[in-house]
Amino acid sequence: MQCKVLQEEAFMNRCKIVAVMALLVGFMVIVPAAADTQVDIGLNIPYYAGIETEDDDFGAALDYAFLVPDVKINYFFNEKGIRLGVGARMFTAILETMAYPIVTVETEIDKLVLSAHVGGGAFLFFGLLNDFATGSFYMPEVTIAYKLGERFSVGTGALLFFAPDAADFNNFAYIGTVFARFTF
Repeated sequence: MQCKVLQEEAFMNRCKIVAVMALLVGFMVIVPAAADTQVDIGLNIPYYAGIETEDDDFGAALDYAFLVPDVKINYFFNEKGIRLGVGARMFTAILETMAYPIVTVETEIDKLVLSAHVGGGAFLFFGLLNDFATGSFYMPEVTIAYKLGERFSVGTGALLFFAPDAADFNNFAYIGTVFARFTF
């Protein structure tokens, strides 16, 4: 009897993963047809990582460089000035991929692009581990990029990790990155 319950739970988890993946694929195919949709494909290189606590800051420069590819899709509600959008972001470490919803605020000042977004609350993992998880885990990010052309930019940013259920907002992890990004 217990085995049957576990099989039903596993089946329901697979159904959730397939449904979320279908929604993401549909979002990626249909939404880019809209004029105010933006797709960013980036290569990030983390260079600094740490944890901030109430008492101390434990951070260090990373001794080695590695690429972390990402894709970000946003639907912006306005096309000029300070733009507000909603979308999804996906990071991959080749064998494992994580996708989550985001809210983005972005503006351009000449060739500089200032961007901030907050994502989290729901996460889809696929690759070696397939899972759909929800919870109070949020990832705000701020970036500044310099446009080298109409579609290509380079920049730097900071990604933070908050888990308010596990610790208060005085405790968080952070990663500094440099990136190259193609925007469509």
